[in-house]
Parts: sequence; C-alpha cells; structure tokens
Amino acid sequence: MILYARIDHRERAVEARVRNLSITGACIDNPGELTKGDQVAVTMGSLQELPAEVMWTSATLAGLHFTKGAIDLAEARKPRDRGATAAKASAGWINNIHHAYRRRDG
Repeated sequence: MILYARIDHRERAVEARVRNLSITGACIDNPGELTKGDQVAVTMGSLQELPAEVMWTSATLAGLHFTKGAIDLAEARKPRDRGATAAKASAGWINNIHHAYRRRDG
C-alpha cells in the first residue's frame, strides 16, 4: 500500500509519500523545504492535522515525530480524499484513457 500525507508547513500544504510509519513518527519524502526542528501538521487517513516535529532531514527524506503521542495506525492508513492538492488531467490522451470508445491502435 502506498500512503500519502498532507504536510502543512509555513502557510503551505504539500502531499508527501510516507515511506515508513510507526505509532510515534513517520519517514516521508522531503518536499525540499523541511529542516530539523520545523513544526508541521500532518493529515493522513482519518487523522487530521497531527502536530509533528521534523527530527532529521536528507536531500530526499525527512523524519517526523508526532508530538501529541502515539497514533492509531489503522486510522492513519484509511483512504483519504486528497482534494484540490491532487492534480486531475484535463487535456491530452490521459484524460480519456478509460473511455469505452477511445481509439486503440495496435
């Protein structure tokens, strides 16, 4: 299962892939702007705006610690509507990929 979380940081929200999840923290793809000590809010599954602190970063990853204590992993893994942050195709061939009458060469 691939899990994504919304990370709210400095008046900006980004979707980040969760690489590892535990009851006390997570390893996520670093969107490039997180630094050690930053305070963020994490939304994943049915869990909303969990306060977390960035404990470490690398060029591609960041480690988060949930500051309010342990979380429910089953709730964190529930499907979540990513809303406006997920781009939807509006042009080109991908827009009609599931169309029953699309042209299929080959």
